[in-house]
Amino acid sequence: MQSLLFIMLFIFGAFTGSFLNLISDRLPNGRKIVFGRSICDFCKKNLKVKNLVPMFSFLFQKGKCSFCGEKLSFYYPFSEFFTGAVFMLAGYLSGFVNSVDYQSAFILLYYIIVFSFFVAMFLTDIKYYLILDSLIIPAVVFVFLSSVVFRGIDLINLHRQLSNDSLGVYLLRTDYFTNHVMYSLKDFGFVLLGASIISLFFLFLIFITRGRGMGFGDVKLGFLIGLVNGFPLSIIAIFLGFILGAVYSVSLIFMKKKSMKDTIAFGPFLIMGSLLTFLFGSSLWHWYIQIGSISSMLGVGF
Repeated sequence: MQSLLFIMLFIFGAFTGSFLNLISDRLPNGRKIVFGRSICDFCKKNLKVKNLVPMFSFLFQKGKCSFCGEKLSFYYPFSEFFTGAVFMLAGYLSGFVNSVDYQSAFILLYYIIVFSFFVAMFLTDIKYYLILDSLIIPAVVFVFLSSVVFRGIDLINLHRQLSNDSLGVYLLRTDYFTNHVMYSLKDFGFVLLGASIISLFFLFLIFITRGRGMGFGDVKLGFLIGLVNGFPLSIIAIFLGFILGAVYSVSLIFMKKKSMKDTIAFGPFLIMGSLLTFLFGSSLWHWYIQIGSISSMLGVGF
């Protein structure tokens, strides 16, 4: 059952990825997203069902349009595979593949929407060096409101559980529930503070590099990642993004495909850092805290 759900999420993600690739091409060029028959970008002929199977159509057609023979962009299979993979990650993070219930389904939907925004921004930045407000602002609003709603639901459920139990009724008369409310508000405050610090750090980098290091889209993306990953894991996400970007840049320079003066799209690395943090962030943070504690005991700065 679990394997079947993962496969279904991957297939759904692959078809969604094809649509997100369309969005990433049309929004930066000021074109409207029109739903209708898919056409070839070159010869404008309507594509058939056999031309629209994610990844497989690209392979069977040997990367070319079956009508005009023009070479198709590698972004087609990449966006489909990438989206399928992150939708599987959404299934894992939400717990939906382990327990199919309404709660995990809502969390799954949340991650699917967030990751869809991530994929669209990944593609627009890597293709056009743009992180569009039409993507980033709705994403920030969605994550912010979702965070408020999820925390509100948790508090309502806690209050309901306490009200149905004799010990719980007693706890309601104390500061137990109030303390939970204050803790939730404090935790959300730290999330917002962490997201703001990331944005301010990126603004500082723009100032000292005179805009050569990154753009204002990265500032907004940093805030979004701060909301999505939360504090302190958002710090890990940004750190991983810088590491991935540095490794990629050095590799291109070493292969003489880029020079020190050239720029690269930084947004995709921040997004990859955010996604990797969902998988390894907690372990990395605990490892860092553990190493820090050991170094303090030994009197070594770390």
